[in-house]
Amino acid sequence: MIYDPAEHETLTDRAFDRDEARRFVADTLRLVDASYDPESGWPLHPEDDYGDGKGPASLGVYCGEAGTIWALTRLADRYGVPLRHDYRRAIGHAEERFESVPFEERAPSYSMGTAGIAFVRYLLTKDESALERCIAAAERNAGNPTREFLWGSPGTVVPFLLLRERDGGTRFDALIRSVHDELWETWEPAEDDGGLLWLQDMYGQQRRYIGAGHGAIANIAVFARASDLLAPDRRDAYASRLRAMLERYAMTDGTAVNWYSLGGPSSQNRLQWCHGAAGIITSLSSLDRADGVVEDLLRRGGTCVWDAGPLRKGPTLCHGTAGNGFALLQSARRTGDEVWLTRAERFGAHAIEQVRAWRVEFGMPSASLWTGDMGVAVYVDAVLRNDPRILSLDVA
Repeated sequence: MIYDPAEHETLTDRAFDRDEARRFVADTLRLVDASYDPESGWPLHPEDDYGDGKGPASLGVYCGEAGTIWALTRLADRYGVPLRHDYRRAIGHAEERFESVPFEERAPSYSMGTAGIAFVRYLLTKDESALERCIAAAERNAGNPTREFLWGSPGTVVPFLLLRERDGGTRFDALIRSVHDELWETWEPAEDDGGLLWLQDMYGQQRRYIGAGHGAIANIAVFARASDLLAPDRRDAYASRLRAMLERYAMTDGTAVNWYSLGGPSSQNRLQWCHGAAGIITSLSSLDRADGVVEDLLRRGGTCVWDAGPLRKGPTLCHGTAGNGFALLQSARRTGDEVWLTRAERFGAHAIEQVRAWRVEFGMPSASLWTGDMGVAVYVDAVLRNDPRILSLDVA
């Protein structure tokens, strides 16, 4: 099987109701805002509790306060929802608490640490010193042996890709080129199958991942998003290497395609944003039009996401229904076929039901951007606007 059917569930029969969807977003904002404590932040949700309490990552972008504040303030502005708390002050407090952690425990990471927290503070306050701290974290993170999005330099370069795409200019080009150089020099054949991948050294293991959370596709996205900064020979080579990687690690079943989670040797068949077709599709959003083989593979990846149905694991962005839904939204953009938007809407209706079931089960909202309700609100809002960009990844 190219995915595990036991990890997915039957899609809801309910249609996507736009008025209900808007109410869901607004209600989520009010619930999350009401559950914030100015001293301790948001309570730890059981789905984010790995037995070690609220560590430094609980202040970051991925599953912490910085990501929640970012999404909460962006959506509150869009939906006209008044908030009880001053979140420009709150992000400052979050950064101060993070800086009080011993230095060796403060990861420079964009998703989990310094770079992301400082970047959100800059976006909310326009404090140039916060941006300088983000730059310093990215420079400190150069050469991180994880070589992936969550912890490594392919993540800490994202703020500067976002600002370059939003504002233009060349201010961050040297930093982006340095990450290009680092990734190019460490892009190597996997010993067991010969495919060109990166070696991820993290969590006490050395492995070669393929997907968006920890693997090669997020690294390739750094080239794709600033391909004009590549020398011509590298620009041509990265495009051919991308195609070769997608072909080598594809699993096919009729018209559907998924990708292995691991290469060298190839194994595992997750179908989520972090591992599998959904993250492959969304990571390549900056490719306006790839060659025919790549476009066909991406379209068939979308078919796999749709055929598999929502994720049983939950509604979230990283490893849930909302993240896979973004792949359907991206497929709508790539193909111009409205059937994909209808499918994305259906996933939105299902994710709303999953969030409501979580709130009954746990008796509380999950405030996290990438692993909780806020990410689902971001997705439902994106469906309403037919905008496949993911906040914190594709748009600031």
